[in-house]
Amino acid sequence: MRPSGYACGDAGMTSSTTASHRTTILWFFCAGAVSSLVDIGLLWVLVTSLGLWYLPAAAISYCCGILVNYGMNKYITFHDGTTDYVTQFTRFAAISVSCLFVNLCIIWIAVEMYALNYLPAKVIATACAFCWSYYGQSRFTFRGGN
Repeated sequence: MRPSGYACGDAGMTSSTTASHRTTILWFFCAGAVSSLVDIGLLWVLVTSLGLWYLPAAAISYCCGILVNYGMNKYITFHDGTTDYVTQFTRFAAISVSCLFVNLCIIWIAVEMYALNYLPAKVIATACAFCWSYYGQSRFTFRGGN
């Protein structure tokens, strides 16, 4: 039987494990959606209201989204009771920073090479990082939860 948090299908899982797995993915998606709204909304404010260049603004807004995402995933998605917050958040942040790198590269390529607006580019980048983020967070950060 595959451990909880397996991101590639449900073969070999019992129906209760499969239902739990799907619920976890759904909550992970919801936490990501909320943190993405924070991220993209703050990106828009930083670029349009404060006049920051889109790449540093994207990095700042992404870091704010990380904080929202960590809290939601710890307490809602994975129901994690770990009290070693420093170690856990360090793992969470390391995986999130790798996703930030993916995000920034995709945004830059979409804007500079394909002349796409930075907001649709951000949405595409966020979608691309979802699978790696779920795998990493469920395997390395919250492996004791749910």
